[in-house]
Amino acid sequence: MSTQTADSVRARGAVPALAQAGVLLALLVLVHHRTFGGLWTTWSTNDNYSHGPLVPLTAAVMVFLRWRKFQALPIAPDARGLGLIALACLMQVVGVRSDLFALQCWSLLPLLFGASLTFLGRARTHMLAFPIAYLAFMLTFPPFVMNQLSYGLKEIAMAIATRGAEWLGVTMQRSGMSLFLVSGELRVENPCSGLRSLLALLATATMFAYFQPGGMARRATMMLGAIPIAILGNAARLLLLIVAAHYRSVDWATGVFHDVTGYVMYAVALAGLLMLRSMLTPARPEDGPAVERFRRRAA
Repeated sequence: MSTQTADSVRARGAVPALAQAGVLLALLVLVHHRTFGGLWTTWSTNDNYSHGPLVPLTAAVMVFLRWRKFQALPIAPDARGLGLIALACLMQVVGVRSDLFALQCWSLLPLLFGASLTFLGRARTHMLAFPIAYLAFMLTFPPFVMNQLSYGLKEIAMAIATRGAEWLGVTMQRSGMSLFLVSGELRVENPCSGLRSLLALLATATMFAYFQPGGMARRATMMLGAIPIAILGNAARLLLLIVAAHYRSVDWATGVFHDVTGYVMYAVALAGLLMLRSMLTPARPEDGPAVERFRRRAA
């Protein structure tokens, strides 16, 4: 078969594939349009999920950077993906009937995996696995999970910050999540738990891990490293607020200084992630093949 004939066969085969993808996209929007609307509302109104719109864009970039290699893989539809699609539909129905928005959101992942496996096959789904799984960072969690995480993070931040403040000579008394200083009461509310920065940094670290040269251990370290960095960064911010409230005033500490320290500490935490990535990147000559494999994978 000539090259021209093979190209024409592939072109004719691409038309049904595009048609199937179009039908699938239409069904996805039809079934999940309320879920998408709820996600957008959550991203726009809940600071903990404000990074949500960036997640699908990042996943799209991951696919784009490996698009040539993706196109070179064969298309071998696998009917086993229908099981995942059925699971996704069940999750969506149960989520709607029980008014569990988080369950509706998480049904998107098995739906996408199942659709990819059904229409594209195992090889292409394997390459899409990480970008699809990355979409989990745009989804919501049940409120009780977020509340427990927020409270736990506040406890850790308060323990570290108060210990540091006492070492710096700050006089205070703690009652729950309130600190009583000479200048007044400083209360740590849920937005100051550091949960927002933790989720955002974890998403950023996971993106870094996708492009991290080396083995799985380095990628796992890159992802998990975001957790202590975010926790320590929030504790350091709270320490600054306590010291500012003690030596200046509570009103001043909770005003512009509060907002500025939020941006500054996030930038510092992001710099910490970049330093961790630099330390994990192979630099020795014997690590050369790993770097070369990474470059070929990203090309």
